[in-house]
Formats: sequence, structure tokens, C-alpha cells
Amino acid sequence: MIEMTAQTILQHSFRIAKKDLTELFRNRLGLVLLIVMPLFMMVMVGFIYPSNGTVTNLQVGVVNEDSGFNGVFMSNQAFLPGLQAINNQTHLLLMTNVSSTADLKDQVQRVP
Repeated sequence: MIEMTAQTILQHSFRIAKKDLTELFRNRLGLVLLIVMPLFMMVMVGFIYPSNGTVTNLQVGVVNEDSGFNGVFMSNQAFLPGLQAINNQTHLLLMTNVSSTADLKDQVQRVP
């Protein structure tokens, strides 16, 4: 039985990496696609989602359905005030508290 030490694992990994890189460099189309496709995708995402300005006054409805664990609301007590504190500094969101998900769906459908 072969003992697998860290040195043998690294040697085997190096051999596999060398074999795969040799195969990649022999396949010119694969090498070109390896370089061109990420650039193409970055350009496409840049055109689809342009960042020509900052987002402000984004309407957000918060539905609090956290029932807590054994009546304890620790995460709820920390999350919503933290979110409100961040919003008070950035002024990116228009937050409204909504009583249920059904009311939130109605509000979303009413927005033009």
C-alpha cells in the first residue's frame, strides 16, 4: 500500500496540473476562450447593468414575521435597528413596515 504523505500529494497534484496545462496550451480554441469569454461577459454585464449613477430612494417594504425562539426576539431586536441606522447614514432606502406578505404583494402590484 502506498503511503500518502504531503510530499506525494503535492507531487501528484503538480503532475496533474502540468498535464492539464499542457493540454490547455495545445488546444488553441480553449486557450482563446479562456481569455476572451470572461472579458466578453464583463462587457455584457456592463451594458446590461450600467452604473451611471447611484441608487437613491429605493422603496423597501419590511415584513417582520420573526416569531423568535421561545418568545425571545434577539435577532429581530438587532437587525431592524441596525438596518435603520445604516439607512439613516446612506439615505438609500425608503423603508416602510408592512404587516403581512399579502399586503406587501398588494403594494408591489399597485406600484406603476
